[in-house]
Amino acid sequence: MTDHFSLPVGIRDYTTEHVRRIEFISNTILDESELWGYKKILTPIFEKLDSLEVGLKQDSFYKTIKFIDPINGDVLGLRSDVTPQIARYVAGNYNEESLPLRLSYVERVVRNETKHSKNKRELFQVGCELVGPNELESDLEIVLLGSRILTKLGFDKQIITLNSSLFLNFVFSKLPSIKDDISLLFHKKDFDSIRKFAKNGRVPKGERAFLKNCILPLIKNKTLAGNRFPPKVRLELKRIDLLIKLLKKINPSLTVASDLLDVKDFDYYSNITFDIAVPSINEIVLSGGRYDNLIGKYGKNLPAIGFGINTLPFLKKVKHAGFGIPVVSIDHAGSNDFETIFRLRDFFSSQGFVTIVSKS
Repeated sequence: MTDHFSLPVGIRDYTTEHVRRIEFISNTILDESELWGYKKILTPIFEKLDSLEVGLKQDSFYKTIKFIDPINGDVLGLRSDVTPQIARYVAGNYNEESLPLRLSYVERVVRNETKHSKNKRELFQVGCELVGPNELESDLEIVLLGSRILTKLGFDKQIITLNSSLFLNFVFSKLPSIKDDISLLFHKKDFDSIRKFAKNGRVPKGERAFLKNCILPLIKNKTLAGNRFPPKVRLELKRIDLLIKLLKKINPSLTVASDLLDVKDFDYYSNITFDIAVPSINEIVLSGGRYDNLIGKYGKNLPAIGFGINTLPFLKKVKHAGFGIPVVSIDHAGSNDFETIFRLRDFFSSQGFVTIVSKS
């Protein structure tokens, strides 16, 4: 009988215990971000498709689940990412006089991804966005806020990796004939195949030289010669180096490094990007970056940086025992004095207890 009412692939129910954990994690994140001046907003779970897909790669459109609005025939989509919604919201609701904006959110996103059975189509995402300043200070704030949140959740051992979409876009512009292949190899960390491309006679000579002089040294963890890059890229690389030094100085317990060959899923990232991993969870738990051009696509040119956290990987790891609310049970077996019973219930509830009226 239950098979007849099975859920879609990648979608599941969450028990009361799951919900308790999800809410504890989400509230911990929001409480900490509020202490840093971030205020929560809510965005629609679906909207017009053209709005949702701003900033997504062309080959990522399939991630958005689409349907027709029965009211007017518009093509709508369930959000697969929150950042474009934040950009649209900011462009439509704020002006430069109100900057900087510090926004937070707790949303559910749905992605049309079923390539791997372990992938979940529905995610519980919590995030923070800093809109307005385009300074090293704002980059530092967002990364440190993400790190602090993970510490609050009990993960003081963290690995922070800094990347750059600006650098990668420059790399891809220098490798036009093999851009798609190289992007995939970067994503897979398949360095052996990258080395083979540098020797492949079918690859244009200039592109092979670029691979040899600029990409292979990165694979070997060697310092890049700055004079091989345009000024904007050089400044970006210096900013990443300085950010690494500052993060280590502010919190010496952090492991901080750069990975300039890391490819992100979203086209809207413009400059510095970053990930934070923790040793006990076998996947990236927090990721984000700067998207200085995205809000402009919705009508206002405002720089911004932010991050998102998928709460589901934490469910089995966060130690939330002891953070629950104490429970009082009022047993009224043999008594029908409901006035007294519910006065007692109101008293204990007012003191912060979960109060249950029962009859044994």
